[in-house]
Amino acid sequence: MRLTTPRAFIRFVGNSLHPTDYHRCNSWVERIAAWKDAGIESVYFFMHQHNELHSPELCQYLIVQLNQQLNTNIPVPELVHG
Repeated sequence: MRLTTPRAFIRFVGNSLHPTDYHRCNSWVERIAAWKDAGIESVYFFMHQHNELHSPELCQYLIVQLNQQLNTNIPVPELVHG
């Protein structure tokens, strides 16, 4: 893959919080970091799970990783269990 525009739309389909979901999120963080160095301006990341109840937890993980690795300040959603 290569960056051809200053914007990217990523549709991530998870596997119900299987450990590979976290590894793939980490890979996307690395790729987004490289794109940031190459001048990307916007990244739209759509998180999808077969069971959407798992999406908030993986989104939270992804945002924490992005904030740590890319020095961003994306608000981390608070999970409400009930």
